[in-house]
Amino acid sequence: LYSGQYARHHGVVSNGPPQGGAAKFHAENALAVWLSRAGYTTALFGKYMNAYARVAPAVPPGWNEWQAFVEDNPLYYDYTLDEDGRLIRYGHTPADYSTDLLRERALTFIRSHASRPFFVVYAPFAPHEPAIPAPRHAGRLDGIAPWRPPSWNEPDVSDKPAWVQFLKAIRTPPSIEMADLLRTNQLETLLAVDEAVGAIVELLERLGLSDDTAVVFTSDNGFMWSEHWWVGKLAGFEESIRVPLVIRYPVLTPTAAARDDLVLNVDLAPTFAELAGVTIPAAVDGRSLLGLLRGETWRQDFLIENYVNVIVSRFEGVRTPRWKFIRNQVTGGIAEELYDLAADPYELQNQARDPAYADVRALLAARLDAYRV
Repeated sequence: LYSGQYARHHGVVSNGPPQGGAAKFHAENALAVWLSRAGYTTALFGKYMNAYARVAPAVPPGWNEWQAFVEDNPLYYDYTLDEDGRLIRYGHTPADYSTDLLRERALTFIRSHASRPFFVVYAPFAPHEPAIPAPRHAGRLDGIAPWRPPSWNEPDVSDKPAWVQFLKAIRTPPSIEMADLLRTNQLETLLAVDEAVGAIVELLERLGLSDDTAVVFTSDNGFMWSEHWWVGKLAGFEESIRVPLVIRYPVLTPTAAARDDLVLNVDLAPTFAELAGVTIPAAVDGRSLLGLLRGETWRQDFLIENYVNVIVSRFEGVRTPRWKFIRNQVTGGIAEELYDLAADPYELQNQARDPAYADVRALLAARLDAYRV
């Protein structure tokens, strides 16, 4: 999001030292610095990066207003914010509910800076576990229909990597019930986020800024609620790698439209840069989405990478509009996955060992190797 680069290029490949965390990131050449130099007033309210406590209360360069969570653990109450270099502790009252508190801070910032160009990041912890809804939303979604897509607790995982087979072997009915409860709680935490997004858009309209302000809604990862037996993120399956991306900018998109182009989180930094009239650095891997709107030729594949080896195997892969190819690093070698997403959108049939798909596998393997150069 802030560098426009793949993890293998910006170097932050895990949540904490020595290979990750805020201290590992080269913030001196990142989005906030680019925009600040172009005359934008910048602000962040909420989550920055893991292991930020190791560098707090230092404020990364380029940010004019800074109110970032210090702790790594997702906290809705009893948290610490680094407020422009001062560490402020919050408690457990309804007014401390972090999604709401940060919403009000973001709204105040927008009101105070409406007369000049600004860039603001509103980044609540929700819906991260432990997923505590705002008091007004607790229980709102009790009784919601359970999530049961075809890949839910997939019956036959013999074609899947060892970590998926391991999960099937250890899952029990109580853990399945807990996954359903987690989903309900996570969706309830998002009700406050939905209200916050609405409040931001409404404020922009009242201030007369809505036509000339780009509003982008997205997330840093997807999530799985027992698809292929996994509850969490990090995996290469569609539910984990796909995220929402909604852009409202009437200047370029006067009417609503849904698109299925291959768009990535690394595209956002160069998009913001072009909107601000900033030259996009050569080291950026992503592409400005304005090029897509202009009808420029767009990517037909992209790199998937995961360097964290906790239950989910470390892996890398490549995805096209139709195909996905994954190389998992497992004990003793490599376990491959190949899915035809057009015929098998829930990734139930791994075709990596099927001779009928050998040519497709070879093409995708070569493309993945090209990304490694």
